[in-house]
Amino acid sequence: MVNPKQRSSPTGGWAKALAALMLTLVALVAAPTSAGAADAAPGARSDFTAQATSAGLNGTEAKGLQARVDAYLAKMSGTQVGANKIALAGGGELLLTLPGERNARDLTVPDAGRGAAAGCPYTYVCAYPGENFTGDELRLFTCNYLNYIPWSGTGSWINNQRSTLYAKFYDSNGNLGWTSPGGYSEDRHAPWGWVWWLSPC
Repeated sequence: MVNPKQRSSPTGGWAKALAALMLTLVALVAAPTSAGAADAAPGARSDFTAQATSAGLNGTEAKGLQARVDAYLAKMSGTQVGANKIALAGGGELLLTLPGERNARDLTVPDAGRGAAAGCPYTYVCAYPGENFTGDELRLFTCNYLNYIPWSGTGSWINNQRSTLYAKFYDSNGNLGWTSPGGYSEDRHAPWGWVWWLSPC
């Protein structure tokens, strides 16, 4: 199994809460940097800013969204490919919710209008920081690859794979803690506190 960013951290819910706090602090610190980068690199960030603006975000909201993307990239291996989209190094992607919205939508898809939730595609396992499949959407499909789960508290997940494929949930030490039923299966109220890594199969 491959860990994109293996680390040695204390176990327990408080450690996940600390990681979430650090993610928030990185977002706050990154906000001015992101704005400067958008101004300084017209070929890069300006494309994402235009995409965010066309989705109805004002300048402040676009900068805040970029800060959230930067905070995720500080914790997860990947590349930003849209205003609210990260292509993950191990395969899969992360879609961020826009300000004021409960469900993520893919701004790189032409019909992704307001209120059009992305949804978990077939052959994927999807994870969410909020209950009932709300909040940012992590889409995974590469077997035997441990993807970092940056959330704590209660969220949710969907296994939208074949019935013979099972999502695997690992603790901070990389030990398998639980295996889901085969697809289709879901948990609308899943505890992320102990989960640090998730492999779709």
